[in-house]
Amino acid sequence: MKIVFMGTPEFAACFLKHLKESDFADVVGVVTQPDRPAGRGRVLTPPPVKSLALEYGLPVLQPTDLKAPEFEEELRAFGADLFVVVAYSILPKNILGVAKFGAVNVHGSMLPKYRGAAPVQRAIADGLPATGVTVFRLDEKMDHGPILAQREIIIDHQDTTASLLEKMVAPGCEALDDAINQLITGTEKDLTQDHAQASGAPKLKKEEGLIDFNLPARVIHNRIRAFNPWPGGYGKLGGRMVYLRVTDTPENGPSLTPGAVAFKDKRFYVGTGEGLLEVIEIQAEGKKPMPVADFMRGIQNHDGLSFC
Repeated sequence: MKIVFMGTPEFAACFLKHLKESDFADVVGVVTQPDRPAGRGRVLTPPPVKSLALEYGLPVLQPTDLKAPEFEEELRAFGADLFVVVAYSILPKNILGVAKFGAVNVHGSMLPKYRGAAPVQRAIADGLPATGVTVFRLDEKMDHGPILAQREIIIDHQDTTASLLEKMVAPGCEALDDAINQLITGTEKDLTQDHAQASGAPKLKKEEGLIDFNLPARVIHNRIRAFNPWPGGYGKLGGRMVYLRVTDTPENGPSLTPGAVAFKDKRFYVGTGEGLLEVIEIQAEGKKPMPVADFMRGIQNHDGLSFC
């Protein structure tokens, strides 16, 4: 089957690699976002999918307008049977009809739950014990089309967005293989989503990372995990911005008001609206993440310290 792959981040690159190594897919082209400035030097940097595609010697398209007639012409020239989309963009109606089998999308939730740009982050932030990956046919609406394959994935107590995305790759590739095999053999399941059960997963905003210590500790812990690596769970401590990178919710510890800090037995506790939050790894703004023991050594006076 001749496939054009569409995606941008590292997560998507894992699926491109899988398809290139499969014995049923002939990847004939790649579509990805334009190069963007990155890092402190704002150096123009290709997205991970482009870098991998160039390693394979694949032709790469980086359109700025998916509705442009010339983009449709370039896609048609590939003669693809199927578009496989992973973390790319909503495709306009004219593009969906270019390939013989249309387009399928790999999405990081058990659709119809968490439609949108941040399904993995929202599932962790909501404290779910499990989520999943769905392969479905793309239509004109966001994450709306019929489902071809799904796989459930357990969310562990310390999973972050980064670690959960890693866990999604293997079952996601398995679900993608399942979906493509259905198309090849004519055994397509085409399970229409229950749209009444749909929920949204809007794109994250920077300000969502600001920690409200009046919330319960378990809620804060979940949000910190969800916002790792971006935007991070952050607050001001001792006059400087810090990011809480790894936390936990211990059953026992000192009695603290929301935001108040205590260092006890080489452990770092913060009071919340309900229960304690233990900080295991912390990062001062502009510095690298560090264990709390190293952070504590840099603080002259612990008394009365609190987040504000």
